[in-house]
Amino acid sequence: MVKKFTVVILTFCMVFVLAACSGSGNESNSPSGEASGNNEAAGSIEVDPSDPSFSAFKEPVTIHTVTSEYASAKYPEGDDITNNVWIERYKEKYNINVVTDWVSDEYDTKLNLAISSNDLPDVFRVNASQLQQLIEADMIMDLTTVFEGYASDRLKGYMEADADSFESGKKDGKLYGIPQLHWGLIDQPDYIWIRNDWKEELGISDPQSVADLKDIALKFMEKHGGYGIAVDQTLDYLNLLAIAWNAHPDMWIEGGDGKLTYGSIQPEMKAALTDWAEWFKLGIIDPEFAIKDFSAMNADVVAGKVGMQPYYQWWGYNPGVDTISNLGKDAIFYPYLIPTTDGKEAKQSIFFANGNYTVIKKGFKHPEAAIKLLNDYAYIVDEGVGKESEETLSALLDNDMAHVVGAFRVLNPNSDYEQFEAVSAALQSKDTSGLTTAGMWQKYNNSVDFINNATPGATGDYLQQGAPKTAYGLSKKVLDSGNYIKTALWGASPEALASFGTTLDDILTEGFTKIIMGTESIDYFDTVVQNWRTAGGDAAAEAVNAAYGK
Repeated sequence: MVKKFTVVILTFCMVFVLAACSGSGNESNSPSGEASGNNEAAGSIEVDPSDPSFSAFKEPVTIHTVTSEYASAKYPEGDDITNNVWIERYKEKYNINVVTDWVSDEYDTKLNLAISSNDLPDVFRVNASQLQQLIEADMIMDLTTVFEGYASDRLKGYMEADADSFESGKKDGKLYGIPQLHWGLIDQPDYIWIRNDWKEELGISDPQSVADLKDIALKFMEKHGGYGIAVDQTLDYLNLLAIAWNAHPDMWIEGGDGKLTYGSIQPEMKAALTDWAEWFKLGIIDPEFAIKDFSAMNADVVAGKVGMQPYYQWWGYNPGVDTISNLGKDAIFYPYLIPTTDGKEAKQSIFFANGNYTVIKKGFKHPEAAIKLLNDYAYIVDEGVGKESEETLSALLDNDMAHVVGAFRVLNPNSDYEQFEAVSAALQSKDTSGLTTAGMWQKYNNSVDFINNATPGATGDYLQQGAPKTAYGLSKKVLDSGNYIKTALWGASPEALASFGTTLDDILTEGFTKIIMGTESIDYFDTVVQNWRTAGGDAAAEAVNAAYGK
């Protein structure tokens, strides 16, 4: 019932994160083994002022954790997710032994079983619903004082930068879950991506209205065959265009009566479906979309069957890399802001992006150890350039190694915004003195590589940061102008809503698909909405209003 971000979004978003936040604190080597004492109530822990954020323990400390596998990570021979450069660094730098009790691709399911059997590791990652469950069961620590005493200035700065997410980890003013945060709201605006060589060949202007999108699609079809717009059976990608009709599917918004309501069932969505049904009749929408998954949708783009695609800011990573590899650099797609039916720029939908929290089992003797490792991650990815050797940074960050730290990860919510400003400035001026993180250098070098060599693997960074039309350039425009609305569900889904799983959205997807394909008329929209409400939509709305309404 929230925006359906997939794992692949995170996979193809930037691997490295950055910051221009304040310093990371004193790197004293004072011992801290005695500081934690008996921490049954970590909220009352006595913090040793001589033990700052980055010091090593005098005696070894062991942390038991659990994690999920990251298929994209590439380890040196003999290493794996339980034994790698990060694990070695924790031991050598902090005298902390991190032991992974289990690894599972069904992480949430296995963790739920561990919660129900009270068989928890010391430090672990949870989602928003699991966090609330653990707080209610009194199974995790109050981290208020230990965070204040041991978090680095940089880590605290992250939380200040996204205060809403930081608050979502609290209950009754006490901190129980440290948000792992996200790369920033700049990642969220969505676009219509258009194949550039086809656009230039036909002398087509940039789209200024929904009518222009329809016209471009028809012209591409007339010249190159195929169909007009690539979408898949989930409707997720087609729904990205809904903002053109001022509809905000998958989002909880304020209705005319002041109560929160679901964007997918509003009249504006009916207007969008009316036009989409016409597009389907014209062949603009893929005639086979209802049986195509994400991979099949992108395969048609890579094969040159379609020249337009509603998509997220990371199009250049997938399917961009394969598109350039298969069709050449001229077949690159560029992003355009989604226009409205009346020629204005559509108001973007912004969703709650913090999906995970780091928590600590109640009674763990050294909660400050976990804080130190979070500090270290933030330091490496945002401050390591110039302070750590290239060999060290490469080992810790290259080949998706930045993703394998599990519970000991936290992201700078300003990272991508700051990164874009630095990289775009360096590309324009050729002055690289402002590139202060590994992530900035990666994006800069890959942008230059694509400009000079059209290297397919550099397509993603180029389209994000260095192209004539960049995704982040458009995102920055959206954020700076405030042309967006945020979901009212800014935190964990209420239990009554979460209990429905995908059932309610499945009702909408199935019904809307019938309308688009013409097997039901647009009047069927009202029936679909009623089915949604009867199946639990009204109960879900009550729960959301109770938790987040005025």
